[in-house]
Amino acid sequence: MRREKQLHKRIRTLHTLSEAVTAMKSLSAHHFLLARRSLTASREYRMAIDEVIDQMRLNPPLHRAGPQGILLITSDLGLCGDYNMRLSANLEELLVSEHGVRIYVVGRRGKRMLQKKAIDFDREYSAPASVDGLPERLLQIAEDVIGDYSRGEIAGLDVLSARFAGAGKYSRERTSILPLKPSAGAPENTTPPVASWQRYQSRERLLATIIREYLYITLYQLLLDALASEHGMRLIAAETARQWIEETEQTVHRQLTMVRRENSTQEVLDIVSASRKKRRI
Repeated sequence: MRREKQLHKRIRTLHTLSEAVTAMKSLSAHHFLLARRSLTASREYRMAIDEVIDQMRLNPPLHRAGPQGILLITSDLGLCGDYNMRLSANLEELLVSEHGVRIYVVGRRGKRMLQKKAIDFDREYSAPASVDGLPERLLQIAEDVIGDYSRGEIAGLDVLSARFAGAGKYSRERTSILPLKPSAGAPENTTPPVASWQRYQSRERLLATIIREYLYITLYQLLLDALASEHGMRLIAAETARQWIEETEQTVHRQLTMVRRENSTQEVLDIVSASRKKRRI
């Protein structure tokens, strides 16, 4: 009887866990679809900004004496497999060859992993859980980065993040954001007429505006890619967990059936044994 109660308790626990995993899967599916739908437009807009920078041939000042800034994008929530571990490992590999970097980390999971590895970081941010949460977090990061870059506290900024490649698929990438650099296919020695870009604004004002816009859309796209990758991994992990729960629950039900049979057999044997004792008396 004690064994039967334990199995009943485990079945109830598995049922509760299954409901939680199903809810997490449904929520992740919703955010995953929203993030994936926004990816195409954000990538196209970033390409358009890159073309503007290439055509205008603007070269912002460099702060070569400062440390390199590294922005690591992870997640706040778990149940997404080895997603955060692989991204944190990417930073560890980078630190082997580069020293004196200034680290910005997005996501509590990444923060905890860096703390366990005794890796110091300068700024931390919570990770957005949805597309609606991106602008607020993005503005905070962009403000800090632009401030540090303009003061010469960092010589540039590279981002370590995940690039979405399908549900449960992503690639780890290092993206150089600052300083602005023309793309490999940019035209050489093609400076537009002064009037075309200085008619209404000074070069310094225009440069500051372009840097902000470039930084904003690039960070937005990288955060969006990371968000889609995270929820894609969570969908796969949730489905794997659901299957494991279902298989375990079936196993427990079989064990419960066996225990009930054993208890029934034992009860019959007890009844027969008691009946024989009465006959002897």
